Amino acid sequence: MRRLLLLTFLVAAFAGAGQVATAHATSPCGTISASTTLTADCAAPLTVGASGITVDLGGHSVVCDTPVLLAFEIPPQISGATVKNGSVHGGLSSCFQDVLIEGASNQLTSFRALDATGTGIVISGDSNRLVLVTANFNGQDGLSIVEADHNFVRQGTFAANGRNGVSLSLGDVNTITRNRTFLNDGDGIRVGAGSTATVVDENHAFLNDTGIEFTQESTASLAALNQTYQNNVGIRIDGSTGNSVVLNGSYANHTWDMEDDNTNCDSNNWLNNLFSTANQGCIG
Repeated sequence: MRRLLLLTFLVAAFAGAGQVATAHATSPCGTISASTTLTADCAAPLTVGASGITVDLGGHSVVCDTPVLLAFEIPPQISGATVKNGSVHGGLSSCFQDVLIEGASNQLTSFRALDATGTGIVISGDSNRLVLVTANFNGQDGLSIVEADHNFVRQGTFAANGRNGVSLSLGDVNTITRNRTFLNDGDGIRVGAGSTATVVDENHAFLNDTGIEFTQESTASLAALNQTYQNNVGIRIDGSTGNSVVLNGSYANHTWDMEDDNTNCDSNNWLNNLFSTANQGCIG
């Protein structure tokens, strides 16, 4: 009942954001190759066509008036571009994926990715920076970082997605900091196979299946100063090794506040955390 009430509240809270572009787009977005400020909504897809430019959506939206696989893309050859102040969401139909960032050293800020039937935002390029992004109500993950290194995600909101709020796999030295991730069907933040030296710090993860999880074949990551509460499990390490879990607060979770499925925690260090319940005595 509590989860249902909170979901109802969330839908109401984001109703304004989701309805920014209910009017039909009058023209296709196309490829933008010079710094531009949009003056109206446009129809997906939108492609950033040059490095170093700024695309300011001016509060407008890339709208999926007809079904498309991908609404907005920064291709592999593009670097140093900035996209800000707008959103991607379903209009008459829905995008399978809202955002794909394949290039390196780009920035996405003050941007919303809503209602994709697949994943809201996918990053497959290196050294990109996401600040104040929102990825909610997507059918799969809110944000997925795949085969990409040195990306930085700060002050985002990832809520009510069909799988995970944030998911990482096959990448090194990515940082997830000061985000909120809640009401996701899977993990709030999932550090998956092939992820090394991921930093997960100062996030709030609540009302997910697991708040923060490090899965098998991820290694040497840091979880610090996070708050995980009212999940099934707060912080869980499932087969992952060489991690440090320090100075986190995990409380009021339903099964365990903290869980390590390795025998005697293997090479994981649990230090100076605040919690009530844990599945092993090696958790501290």
